[in-house]
Amino acid sequence: MIFKDNCFVNKQFLISGASSGIGAHIALVLNSLGAKIIAIGTDEKKLNLKKENAKNQNNFITIIKDISQIDALDKWALELAKKYGNFDGAVLSAGIQQIAPISSVLSVESAIRLFNINYFGNLQLLKGLTDRRAKSNEGASFVWISSNSSIKAQKGLANYAASKASVNVAVKSIALEIAPKYRVNAISPGFVMTEMIEKWSTVYDEQYIKNISNEYPLGIGSVEDIAPLVCFLLSQDSSWITGQNIIIDGGGSL
Repeated sequence: MIFKDNCFVNKQFLISGASSGIGAHIALVLNSLGAKIIAIGTDEKKLNLKKENAKNQNNFITIIKDISQIDALDKWALELAKKYGNFDGAVLSAGIQQIAPISSVLSVESAIRLFNINYFGNLQLLKGLTDRRAKSNEGASFVWISSNSSIKAQKGLANYAASKASVNVAVKSIALEIAPKYRVNAISPGFVMTEMIEKWSTVYDEQYIKNISNEYPLGIGSVEDIAPLVCFLLSQDSSWITGQNIIIDGGGSL
């Protein structure tokens, strides 16, 4: 990590999907660099463990919230901003994966839940934090975690890819709406080893991991590969970047 110690001191960020994976690691990194973190997730045990591992535990606030319940979620985010004070941005990392070929029997309800988390839930959080009543600090930056699945076709990921492609397109329009006061960008990680991958171990078995690693010129990624880009996009050093989807996948989409 090339960032200076305490470079985010007096900064405050909301992180969705902070229980595990990319979101959890980013929350811990930002906290270690001085930021106050409002960590949102659905797994209380995992969130508490992250707090225990935080460098500055007093600045690591955990909140249990299922963002798939999208009704009035924007108002909830607005109230959160009023309670904890002005935010300097957010990392919208909450997401789930759904592997199902078009030939499978896949209920509409499960597909809707996927979109509710990957797209609509995070969108509602962003809406709340960019509401003028939230008083997010001028120059606040928002980073939405997409996926290179939205760019490179993969079998069985139609709904997942579609939910992430929605993010890529949305940030362009939203960037125009919230400029010049705020910025928003997406990043599209490639195959990163996280708890979500381990959950799908019947699909992502040892042979699959070996095969896909061969498709990545720089090998498959880790959460440590993602955090530096997110920190850059949250910082003022990226103040002329907005509405972009930045691919970070070790060359996997080439």
